[in-house]
Amino acid sequence: MKPFVKLADPSTYVACDWDLSVDPVGREHWVRFFKSHLRTILKLGSAAATARGARASEVQGRADSCCAEFDARFDAYAADPNATGRVTILTLDIWRDELLRKHGFVDAFVDLKDRENQRALPLLPVICAELDSLGPPQQVRAIIEGVFAGNIFDMGAEATAARFAAGSPDFIATRQSLPPRPWLIDDYAALEDCLLNGQHRRAVFFIDNAGSDFLLGALPMMRWLGQRGTQVVLVANERPTLNDMTIHDVNQWWPRILETEPSLATLPIERVSSGTGEPLIDLSAVSDELNRAAANADLMVIEGMGRGVESNLDARFSCPAVNLAMIKDVIVARRLGGKLYDCVCRFRND
Repeated sequence: MKPFVKLADPSTYVACDWDLSVDPVGREHWVRFFKSHLRTILKLGSAAATARGARASEVQGRADSCCAEFDARFDAYAADPNATGRVTILTLDIWRDELLRKHGFVDAFVDLKDRENQRALPLLPVICAELDSLGPPQQVRAIIEGVFAGNIFDMGAEATAARFAAGSPDFIATRQSLPPRPWLIDDYAALEDCLLNGQHRRAVFFIDNAGSDFLLGALPMMRWLGQRGTQVVLVANERPTLNDMTIHDVNQWWPRILETEPSLATLPIERVSSGTGEPLIDLSAVSDELNRAAANADLMVIEGMGRGVESNLDARFSCPAVNLAMIKDVIVARRLGGKLYDCVCRFRND
């Protein structure tokens, strides 16, 4: 694992600059959320385990042990925030996922991811046909709005986790109800100019969640890039976390995706693992596979609130880069001076 090859300066790179140890309001919010959210994760993980034949009593015992150890660790941090040095949301993600894996809950969201993929996949050809019917400027606007609308499937965010545990918001309705421009961070004009008037050899696209996020948001944008002759490097997590698509999920679903939308089979889309396993991404340590694939890239796309806002919002790269996300946590929105469901379109070409 080495620094990402497209970082402008790995020696100054900081994945997440929000130090909760010196922010009591942020710390209280995130400790409370992580403890509450763990119950949702364990409920889903327990259901997935018993559905695969595990004994309910054994699963409940593991869940109870995980809960007790988790609460003790997070309560200890809240009581003495300076004892562990600098702590960010990424740190809390690592603590959570380590404990879940320790107690046997490796991919708690596996069934929910499959459910959302199954629901979203039939709409993929509809979205692609709609894009094909538009002129180039309208296509760019539609693919960016599609990324925003798809990104609402986020089981790591307080505002959306409960909604998706019960059902699935409608992608088309979500897209139609997006906030108007200017968005919270709005570099859209520069991005549109770059996409329409530039010719990119190779784009690295960090995907986020399963379901509508991947299939109806990220994938149509990758398709659009590929149709313009850009080689696309689709980058996914190595290890499961929340409802994020892993590289193994992508590879498992890829034949069904190509069967549903055959145009994708003709496009230069390469699938690689980031080597990482958290909903935020620390680009100081990624896989050699990713670095080989990204070495000559001239465009970066980082999609999702965790990867593109809570981490890497201010990261500098050696090629043009865009961060796209919908904000689904009130304290994240407040920190940026916005509100829930605001959209972020940050583009840098420096």
